[in-house]
Amino acid sequence: MVTFNGENIFGSAVRLQHVARPRAQQVVAFFGVSGTQVLDGGGRGRAFFIRGVLTAPTLEGLNAMEARFHDYADGTARVLVDNRGRAWSNVVFRGEFVPDPRGAVPAGSGWALPYRAVFHGLT
Repeated sequence: MVTFNGENIFGSAVRLQHVARPRAQQVVAFFGVSGTQVLDGGGRGRAFFIRGVLTAPTLEGLNAMEARFHDYADGTARVLVDNRGRAWSNVVFRGEFVPDPRGAVPAGSGWALPYRAVFHGLT
């Protein structure tokens, strides 16, 4: 189960993909000298792309779940546990939450809201 700060804010049918950002480099070339010099500047973290479905018995409950998700957009780094059980420290949610354009849809005896979100790993 995917969790953020120990809490399942992601709902069900969660798909998580993480992509490392390119490492920083400084490339230097000198006039009259063939080639280049490359200095490694270290890693620049990663991005976590998450898709899921928030579900609740009522629209009010669904709105509360979405609001709880947005509560984490406070700039504080937390631990994200992915769907393989790996813990990623120093992960920030900046508020990049995009609900499905159809909005909330009836689902069984309640409501569902598909979404996608982006989290940022700082290390």
